[in-house]
Amino acid sequence: MSDTVQTGTLIPYLTEMFRFQAWMALGKVANPVSGKVERDLKVAKQMIDLIGELETRTEGNRSTEENKMLQGVLTELRLNYMDEAKKPAPEPEGTSDSDAVSTEPESRTDEVTEETEKTEETEETENLAGGQDKETIKEESESS
Repeated sequence: MSDTVQTGTLIPYLTEMFRFQAWMALGKVANPVSGKVERDLKVAKQMIDLIGELETRTEGNRSTEENKMLQGVLTELRLNYMDEAKKPAPEPEGTSDSDAVSTEPESRTDEVTEETEKTEETEETENLAGGQDKETIKEESESS
């Protein structure tokens, strides 16, 4: 192993490392561990911001090639980020149309509530009549 430190490799190395992480977070490249394409725009933005911070902190200490590389990578990632931000969020795996919540039970609940209210009104009328059956109450109200 050499005791000398290679100069001029740190900025390109860090840039490529953050760039690849941003591509994965944008859902443009599959995660090498899981093999799945995963989109997380918050993480993508963090990676892009890290490259921007690298550019800011190393200003005046980079070669022309490093300047071009950083500017190119930032432009490429920012444009792709804006493109992905316009797209709707992907549907979580395992969700399908058959798993969608139906609005039918809600309307059925309304019907049951109405029926319950009518039953309660009828019971109240019967209780007010002193336990008389419905026909007796009806006959008395018709004769009045």
